[in-house]
Amino acid sequence: MTSEEFNLFRTLIYDTCGIDFQQDKSFLLENRLRKRMQHCGISSYIKYYYYLTGGLTGSQELITLVDSITINETNFFRNRPQFDLLETFVLPELILKKKQEGEKRLRIWSAGCSSGQEPYSIAITLLETIPFIDLWDIKILASDISLTILEVAQTGRYLETQLRGLEQEHQDKYFLKNSNGEYFINERVKKLVAFDYHNLKHDNGLRGFDIIFCRNVMIYFDQTGCINLVNRFANSLLLGGYLFIGHAETLKGLSTRFKMVCQNKGIAYRKET
Repeated sequence: MTSEEFNLFRTLIYDTCGIDFQQDKSFLLENRLRKRMQHCGISSYIKYYYYLTGGLTGSQELITLVDSITINETNFFRNRPQFDLLETFVLPELILKKKQEGEKRLRIWSAGCSSGQEPYSIAITLLETIPFIDLWDIKILASDISLTILEVAQTGRYLETQLRGLEQEHQDKYFLKNSNGEYFINERVKKLVAFDYHNLKHDNGLRGFDIIFCRNVMIYFDQTGCINLVNRFANSLLLGGYLFIGHAETLKGLSTRFKMVCQNKGIAYRKET
């Protein structure tokens, strides 16, 4: 693939979903392109590019291409200190505030949910933390740009190797193992989570969230994309709501609307304005 061809696809993908492929990731992009081109019976990069940009069929193929370049690596309770912060500080604060306001409604968004481990980990944390949780109106929105991975997440089915990060107590309590050695998350957890497709480059129009998780996503965006994304999250959060991002990510230089909260290596950002 020539540098000119790389730049064509880089711009197309950036305009489509905000992912910014740098030159050092050209091999990854080239590899994904070749697989899709082979599937479509197209041998030329430039012909494939025009196919992607040439009509409805190409638009559908572009969605599939973006799906194929999305990296979906996660595990249950990833970055444990953040879940400790959620359990011991964020949820107690929000629950007390809700009770003072005479409200029992909680909305959480797992943005870039991958194969479901994050939203299910959040749901388990809620079940373990909130007394009389059945009296609450709780919903976790789990979204991703990959339709394929969303289908996987919705099944709530995992191999034993995919349960890393999960304590044995939670595994025994919230999962059922079948005769094939597969683990299915139980319905009490699943009913708290609703999965849906969403491209983080665009505003989904949803508001009123108490907590948003968007971890290890901004590392694929450029500075402008990150600023826009964080601003959209701020608009989606209630005042006093919390944003959790990846441990290698920061809001420094992106927004002044949040205040960092840190406890035992767990970091989140509270919306202040």
